[in-house]
Amino acid sequence: MKVPFFRLDAGGNELRYLREVLESGWLTSGGKVLDFEADFGDRVGATHAIAVNSCTAALHLACEAAGVGPGSEVLVPTLTFTATAEVVEYLGGRVRLADVDPTTGLLTPEIVAEALDAHPSISCVMPVHFAGRACRMRGTTERPGIVDLCTERHVTIVEDAAHAFPSRHSNGSPVGAAIGSAACCFSFYANKTISTGEGGMVTTDDDDLADRIRRMRLHGIDRSAWDRHTNVNARWEYDVVAAGYKYNLTDLAAAIGLAQLERAEEFRAARARLVGRYRERLAGIEGVRLPAIPDDPDGHAWHLFAIHLDPAAGLDRDAFIDGLREHQIGTSVHYKPLHRMTHWSRTARADGGAVAPDAFPGGEAWFRGCVSLPLFPSMTDGEFEAVCTAIHAVLGRIRQPVVRA
Repeated sequence: MKVPFFRLDAGGNELRYLREVLESGWLTSGGKVLDFEADFGDRVGATHAIAVNSCTAALHLACEAAGVGPGSEVLVPTLTFTATAEVVEYLGGRVRLADVDPTTGLLTPEIVAEALDAHPSISCVMPVHFAGRACRMRGTTERPGIVDLCTERHVTIVEDAAHAFPSRHSNGSPVGAAIGSAACCFSFYANKTISTGEGGMVTTDDDDLADRIRRMRLHGIDRSAWDRHTNVNARWEYDVVAAGYKYNLTDLAAAIGLAQLERAEEFRAARARLVGRYRERLAGIEGVRLPAIPDDPDGHAWHLFAIHLDPAAGLDRDAFIDGLREHQIGTSVHYKPLHRMTHWSRTARADGGAVAPDAFPGGEAWFRGCVSLPLFPSMTDGEFEAVCTAIHAVLGRIRQPVVRA
């Protein structure tokens, strides 16, 4: 690709910290993981930050610790990656799909209230802070937020913040800080706002929840290998207190995470500048709708810059993507909604039949025409111009021959 959809910027202390790990002789979960957890917890203002090997693992552990189990009903927005929903089934629970706002892709308090009224047996809600923008979690007396609604009805919240570091809520608090949810889960996958290659984090202010997650991330063992093998006064003996999982993060991954975390705000600012430039270059193009800007633009992490093609554009989304590919421009689609996926379409109905797409009009409206454009901190001026020129060319605004490598 002339311009990839994403390119990692690892020009900080990544190599230095990786060398420290290799020279230490301790590669698995140890001191670097502890440092990464402490620094991340400080950054978001959480009492506990627990590192794991993926956001899927984070969601699984958080739901398990929060009491999701056989018979639980959990509300999940249809516009999300399958991991948000699948962890519910890992635990024997049932997913209840919810619609989203068609302009932001977010689960709203109004949608949550309607779902809780229709299904009072729902015991957990999983808001997804989509594309880097936080859901409206806290509200006012006249207009309650998701937390207010769930607290009133004694419904647990586990936040999916895979896209949302470093994002802020409308009250200015960082996503990941205590706002009334049980836990908040982050992703450090290869194309996220900071990356460890594969990795995740759970933040919480609940001591008991944190203790449970720490044990369950490594086989249910009550003492870490780091403690047993580095504390000269420690005995070898340990106990298995539950049938846990193998979800721990390595020191190698944490070393990369520490270096990325140091530059997180630099990365966010760079993405925000690119968003501003995109909005200038793509404004006024007939049939192209740009993403909505929140009241606090600096609170948006801008993990994704997703535009929408309306019928006035003169071609459909897939043809537009094909055209950009001919110009060697990488793109993606976030997301094909869960109700369009075979498994979730069938499990969302008690009778096992498929869900009709029009049952989720907000998700359908978002899905039709959505295209995520390249957005990464190391994008050069030349790459940015190549993307914008290709968009205009494909839409017929600028007639230029396609230049092939």
